[in-house]
This record gives sequence, C-alpha cells and structure tokens, in this order.
Amino acid sequence: MDGEPDVSVPARALGDSARGLIASALLGNRQIPAGELARIAGVSPSTASEHLHVLMGAGLIEVENRGRNRFYRLANEDVARAIEALQAVSPTRQVRSLRQSTISADLRSARTCYDHLAGDLGLRFTDLLVAAGITPTLTVGIVANAPQPFPHGVIVETLGLRAPEGRRPWTGGCLDWSGRRPHAGGQLGAQVLEVLEANNWVARMATSRAVRLTPRGEEATRSLEADASTIIHS
Repeated sequence: MDGEPDVSVPARALGDSARGLIASALLGNRQIPAGELARIAGVSPSTASEHLHVLMGAGLIEVENRGRNRFYRLANEDVARAIEALQAVSPTRQVRSLRQSTISADLRSARTCYDHLAGDLGLRFTDLLVAAGITPTLTVGIVANAPQPFPHGVIVETLGLRAPEGRRPWTGGCLDWSGRRPHAGGQLGAQVLEVLEANNWVARMATSRAVRLTPRGEEATRSLEADASTIIHS
C-alpha cells in the first residue's frame, strides 16, 4: 500500500533558480528545445542538460524526439497547476531590463497555463463562465462537474461550448499567481482557449507564453460581459 505523497521529490527538483525558470517557461503547454531553455535559464547547454535530467527524473517534464531535435514539455496538467500555484506564493524576480518589464506586463495581462487561459484575461472569462452557470464559483484544487442539463444561452453558444467528454475533469480552480484567485482549467478552460484562438480573438506572443487579446477579441469579450451583466441583474 502506498503512503503519503513525498513532496520533497518535486520540491528538490524545482529548488534551483535555473530549473525554476525552465519549468516556468514550459507552462502554457509549450514545447521548447534544450538550447532555447538554456538561453531562458541563463546557463550553458551542458548545464541545461543536467537540469533537464533532474526535472525528468522527478517526473515533472517529458521529452519528444523529432528527428535530431529534442523538445521538452511539462508532464501533465497537474504539474502545470502545481507550478502556477507555487508562483502565487513565491517572491517576484527583480526586473532588470525593459524587455523583462514588457514580458512581465504581458504575462499578467493574459497568458496560457498548460492549455487554458490565465492572467487578467483568464479571470475575465472565468467570471463569464460563472455568470452563465457553466461552472460554479471555483475553489483552488476542487474539481467542478458540468451542470446538468448542460446550459444554453448567448455565452455558451458564442463560445461554442460543448458537454464534457472522456475522463478529464470538467473544470477546477487553478490558482492564478497574478490575480491571486482561481481561474478555470480542465476541459472547460481548454475549450475556451481553443475557441478564442480559432476565432482569432487572441494571438500568442513569440517571446513568451503571453497571449494578446486582438481588437476583434476585445469587442467580442465586451459583448459577452454585457450579456453576463444582464444575467446577473435579471
């Protein structure tokens, strides 16, 4: 019989500044080669290889071989959620350049967390989903099931949301490190990000896991928020 989880294993793996940078860079379901991760962490390729070995040994990351290239990614959504939660209780890094300042502001505004939205934009859409009755008010670490019967309405139809499939949790509260409250993850969060990208409402930034709300997306989001306000006050 297994005992309690040994949190010291992932804690030791993440207990290095360079490995923390590598793990954070892989949030947003990103797949990044070792050379780029070495640049992000500010270490040599050989040192990055050692750090990646430690993270793989702890089960935090996986690697995929594509020809001569090796791409690294987080092992699963649970790892992403744990890292995002750690960020919420971690001290912030000192910003030392205009580039770092810009990236930090972009990440706080909108970013991906594994395969769903986080940041100010993620919280805006979480509030929309709660107002539409698609999910209850979220609590960190608590899984929420889809409402039965599945709701209808402008927000559901505009976002093209569909009933849950498979065994993945419908949604759950993922602690947002910048907003200090939960945003929606799980199938629901993934559906929202998928629709926003398909409709060109958001665009991914090349320099980080930040995303940008397009003018078209801002107009659509404001319209949905107006509909949500009608639901709340009706």
